[in-house]
Amino acid sequence: MVSPNHPLWAEIVVALLVLVALAAAHIAFWAWRYRVLPQQDELRFAPTQDGWEIALARRKPRAAPRLPPVLLCHGLAANRANLDFGVDRYSVSLDLASAGFDCFALDLRGHGASRRFRKDAPRRWSFDTYLKQDLPAALDEIKVATGSAQVLWVGHSQGALLGLAAAVASPERIAGVVAIAPPTHFHAQSELRRVLRFAFLATGRHRWLARAASPIAGYLHTPFAQFALNTRNTDPRVLRQLMCNVVEDISPGVLAQLLNWARSDVFVSEDGSTDYRGGLASARKPALFIAGSRDLLAPPGAVRRGFELWGGEKEIWVAGRDAGLSADYGHSDLIFGVRAKEEIFPRIREWLLQRSQG
Repeated sequence: MVSPNHPLWAEIVVALLVLVALAAAHIAFWAWRYRVLPQQDELRFAPTQDGWEIALARRKPRAAPRLPPVLLCHGLAANRANLDFGVDRYSVSLDLASAGFDCFALDLRGHGASRRFRKDAPRRWSFDTYLKQDLPAALDEIKVATGSAQVLWVGHSQGALLGLAAAVASPERIAGVVAIAPPTHFHAQSELRRVLRFAFLATGRHRWLARAASPIAGYLHTPFAQFALNTRNTDPRVLRQLMCNVVEDISPGVLAQLLNWARSDVFVSEDGSTDYRGGLASARKPALFIAGSRDLLAPPGAVRRGFELWGGEKEIWVAGRDAGLSADYGHSDLIFGVRAKEEIFPRIREWLLQRSQG
């Protein structure tokens, strides 16, 4: 029975505040429990023309230096830990640094350590903004650090798309591209089309939702979870660490552009004036396309279509049991799979070594 001195609405407000406090404590605890500290040698910041500073985590060469340096670019809803994780075994950047490359893993704007340095810096952006603002700034900063005007590019998912587009737009700056799971086409993603109705869940604070759900990760292998990676090919603890350290919110502008691509099977600029997919045929740089045999976001058929269009020297590799590997790889387990270090990293490393100089 509600006390006359304590109206029902007040008790509801108190209950809601308690629930919010408990939820915040839950998220904070698991974020602390599975926290992974960055391990870079140096963190540099590259100013963009529109008022952002793009973070670049550097891993200096551990062996005889190779040129050009390597720029590593994360995927959608991720930060630089996507390709430079704080656990050595799962850092592509460290693996390449151990082979002599000077490696720079970037945080695109709105991700990781990147930050605004001007009050008028835009709060909405798109894939095009990354390409026109963030990447030139990052490339300029790498030139300052190393003296090299060119880089070799390693990108995952959206980061792979950016690398392919950058190699077409600025061929004088990109010496070659390793495109890991690049979804240049969407005709083959029948599974993806089924979940587009839930796209609204990708907006807002799903960074916090990932941390909230981290304690149960690895116990349930739901169909929805397989879009991110093959959960059966990932160590459960590593999966929880990914959810607490790698997952980021998606910019509404980027999300809207990607949803247009997925629904219309296009790969174009936000205003439609630039056909990124059409430009692939004009590419003259070498590229390695890597697909996971079980990838639902960038299935082999979709990756192959981009490979077929690419105008430069090219190679495609589908990672799975048919290739003699230990598992059928999904999307992000191409980096975080149980045996990715032994099965995927060497293919990336050897391809880059063949296109570098000592």
